[in-house]
Amino acid sequence: MSEFRFYPRVAVWETTFACNMRCLHCGTSAGKRRPEELNTIEALKLIDDLAELGCKSITLSGGEPLLREDWRLLAERIKEHNLEMFIISNGFIMDENTVDDLLRLKFDNIGISFDGTEETHNHIRQNPKSFCQAINAMTLLQRAHAPFCAVTQVSSINIDELAEIRRLLIEVGCRLWRIQMTTSTGRMRPELTLPLSHYPQLVDTILEFQKDDDTILVDVGENIGYYGCKGAQLRKGEPYLGCHAGMRVIGIESDGTIKGCLSMPESFVEGNIRKTSLSEIWHNPEGFAYNRKFRRQSAEGKCFDCHYLPLCRGGCAVTSVSSTGHRADNPYCIYRFEQNEGILPEDSEDILRILKRFEEPVAATDQ
Repeated sequence: MSEFRFYPRVAVWETTFACNMRCLHCGTSAGKRRPEELNTIEALKLIDDLAELGCKSITLSGGEPLLREDWRLLAERIKEHNLEMFIISNGFIMDENTVDDLLRLKFDNIGISFDGTEETHNHIRQNPKSFCQAINAMTLLQRAHAPFCAVTQVSSINIDELAEIRRLLIEVGCRLWRIQMTTSTGRMRPELTLPLSHYPQLVDTILEFQKDDDTILVDVGENIGYYGCKGAQLRKGEPYLGCHAGMRVIGIESDGTIKGCLSMPESFVEGNIRKTSLSEIWHNPEGFAYNRKFRRQSAEGKCFDCHYLPLCRGGCAVTSVSSTGHRADNPYCIYRFEQNEGILPEDSEDILRILKRFEEPVAATDQ
């Protein structure tokens, strides 16, 4: 890891735990506001501290971030630091005034959660009006020429509706679609996550969608693909360099709790900014050890012997931990399926060049 400079380039911030939905797949079981969420002064200082550490991008998440009354003030401070700024909303309370504010504050992209046809989306969101409100939010954003995307969490509930979701998004004028996979964290029950038997179907479906990127661009989530023939196709030949939690990514809970990634369970907490400064937490030589001190011995099962372990380090840490209990024993890897079928990938020159640099212990490279 000596070649990798650790700084929180990307921050994903749960600005509030409050939410107006009770989504089945919620990775944090959001609902009621946490008892001691950061106040405005603390939140503004957090933004300043992130900028000082070299942060380049902040995503306002939740819960439902639009339920935090001072979200506009936070956005203004982020832009004062000239940082990229994103928000992920369920769209339920978004109206024309909200869209005007999002435009005025110059959000770089506005994500709207969208998970299926009307019946399925409402079932997942546990709200009979959620589908219509999400469609309305995207319609308002499209009419205002605001930059927006749809974010879909794929599970056993909606895996067979992806083509219909795509049709609906094209119809509403959405031009960017981020597809992620649910994990059995928070409120999400393990039996509702995507079965391993359906994982190749998900990969093949996304590859088919990517053939028509001119209609709607598909952005593949961090926990889909990795290496092998189809993994390389999904990422269009770009080497995938694994989970960056605690190395280039930081997750912040609404009460100031710090993790490498917001989706990680509470066992991955690194500290709280009310007790220790953000700089001290980030620069702790023993912090974020699951990634910063990753070695081949950190891996289990098929990941341990994998040709690509020096690059992907087991892929998404949350997916692996939630599936097997290990940091790097990730069954949701398309290369594993190809190995079982006897398919041997032909590595690109870039991948071969990077792999040649690695010997034990396994490390990561800078970009």
